[in-house]
Amino acid sequence: MSDNPKLEALKSAYTGWHETKGGNVDEIMELFDDHVEMHSALTADIPDAVAGVHLHKAQAGEYFEGLLRDWEMIYYHVDRFIVGEDGREIVAVCRCAWRNKQTGNVIDTPKIDIHTFNEDDRVVRFQEVYDTLGFARALGVV
Repeated sequence: MSDNPKLEALKSAYTGWHETKGGNVDEIMELFDDHVEMHSALTADIPDAVAGVHLHKAQAGEYFEGLLRDWEMIYYHVDRFIVGEDGREIVAVCRCAWRNKQTGNVIDTPKIDIHTFNEDDRVVRFQEVYDTLGFARALGVV
């Protein structure tokens, strides 16, 4: 076990995310501050619920709602976590695959998630990085 409760909470959330195929959104949302900023790798002009920036916890919930409505998780594996020097920034190095429910196309991509925590141990910024071209292809827009 780590002496960093933020890291332990993230490990639990990611394990649940994979095991439940996205069924633990409530656990993930509990990690977020009310004023969280979620930054997708996709620009807002891509026609998908996860594209763009989602401000505040309510919009973060809409991100997950749209993701799980439109995409089926095949798997989500975390390779490792990297904890920043002050412990407030934690990076998850992952690989995941999703099937678009409308097109049937699959994206299988490396993924980096960067979590920035505030002094109350809540995520105030989330930045994800993944294969956006592969995502757009799976979505059927290219």
